[in-house]
Amino acid sequence: MVRSAEHIARSKALEIRVHPDGRYLVSGGKNEPFFWQADTAWEIFHRLDEDEVKLYLNKRAKQGFNVIFGVLFAEHGGSTLPNRQGEWPFHPKDPDAKEYYPDVFRPNEKYFEFVDFVINYAASVGIRVAIQPVWGNYVAGIYHRIEHYFDNVDAALAFGKYCGQRYPFLPYLNGGDTQRYWFDDAVFNARAGKPTRAPHVKIIDYGPVFEAFADGIVAGESSHRTDGSQPFITFHPTASWLPDTPEPYASHLFPHSKWLTIDAIQSGHSCALKYPPLTDPSIGTLHFFLAQNSVDHVREMYATSTRDGTLRPVIDLEGHYESTHYDFKPERDQWKASNIRQGAWQAMFAGAAGVTYGVNSVWQMNNLNSKSHPPIPHHTVSAANWYDELDLPGATYVGNITRWFLSRPSYFSRIPDQSILISDTFDRPVPDDDYDGKDAKLISATRDSNGKWLAVYTPVGHEFKVDTSSLNGDTLSAVWYDPRSDKEISAGSVESGRVVARPPSSGKDDHDWVYYVAAV
Repeated sequence: MVRSAEHIARSKALEIRVHPDGRYLVSGGKNEPFFWQADTAWEIFHRLDEDEVKLYLNKRAKQGFNVIFGVLFAEHGGSTLPNRQGEWPFHPKDPDAKEYYPDVFRPNEKYFEFVDFVINYAASVGIRVAIQPVWGNYVAGIYHRIEHYFDNVDAALAFGKYCGQRYPFLPYLNGGDTQRYWFDDAVFNARAGKPTRAPHVKIIDYGPVFEAFADGIVAGESSHRTDGSQPFITFHPTASWLPDTPEPYASHLFPHSKWLTIDAIQSGHSCALKYPPLTDPSIGTLHFFLAQNSVDHVREMYATSTRDGTLRPVIDLEGHYESTHYDFKPERDQWKASNIRQGAWQAMFAGAAGVTYGVNSVWQMNNLNSKSHPPIPHHTVSAANWYDELDLPGATYVGNITRWFLSRPSYFSRIPDQSILISDTFDRPVPDDDYDGKDAKLISATRDSNGKWLAVYTPVGHEFKVDTSSLNGDTLSAVWYDPRSDKEISAGSVESGRVVARPPSSGKDDHDWVYYVAAV
């Protein structure tokens, strides 16, 4: 069964595409600018009922979110708990067995009827559901010792085709917090100071499986795409990687894959994670991104697509979540709203096509009172109910970013440009135990390549010098924009040339400002 023509038409009307320039996203019949404002709702198909889905989507739509993430075969409890309607994603191999073992070649129609409901309702409030077909643990294990139901090309191809045929014109996330190059005990070995490097361990290349997922999606959507256009597919990596393997940027892991629509990373949730010291360094240990330096990872993606000649939009698919402990360890502090805000502004000034937001309780749809789907038995468990954390400050802050960028006089000519800053930008390494990181220090600049405007982001209110001579016009007008309140303060007229800018306030956390200068 496929969805109705009416519902597929709704998805097509909301389809996200890449602007001909290669750096931006568009949507709508006239290729209007599309600012990716996404929320992670991974467990939405698995842990919510219809009324809860409506509550969640209505709230996120009101806050300006236009994309949410959902995984069809859930990470936590996907093979031990049916969804709230009592349905499994796949029919069991043996209906009489005591434990569920999915026949991944036979999707369960009743389960996917609920997925249809979620996607259709989301479309009715202007939200696209970015589909993660399966979580990466079912391919490569990653952080779980679990059955690899999808570690073979045939299963990946078949399910990818099923998804593409049923859910065309939606963004797809291949992977699922996972790696191309991995072995089952990688994380567990690292935690115990055991080998993670070949030849001490056998590393598997799961690339053919992820290629098969993508090939299946392309094949499934082909009957809907009579114009020869291609699906929107990216890769959702983990933030860790093994020694002697590529860093987990989608473009580094799949450098020759034609299906890769946008480059992506997970800057993650770790700030100073430490594994035991090794008596023999040659055996290797895991590497991981530092979440508080996410701007560097966005810059690398932007630079990569310049180096290889294939310009792509770039997005951090999973930055540090709000109301979430560092490294998901309850004894540690939580990421602050200022961390979320600073990371998001830095990403945009580094050339990102949008931002992805997340809350620990919300992505897992944590319900402390649920009898059927209690909190997940995992170190990422939240102490809050998802519905109590829909109005955290970060949700408002990312909406402010969206409105600010879409309200500029030009959108498709924005470029990152640090060269217009002629004072210290604090662009240097920071200690691993500086939990605010470079995101809270770097002074960043972006501008319109046609000389209409420029902007500078100062995360803690440092003064700076900026060269405004790239702007066309004898009269320049400046304002200070407050990313917290969404309000502007006039900074008057400025001259073309070198300008000293002193923010209205300075200090840690809640004194970031955007200096905006436009040609009048």
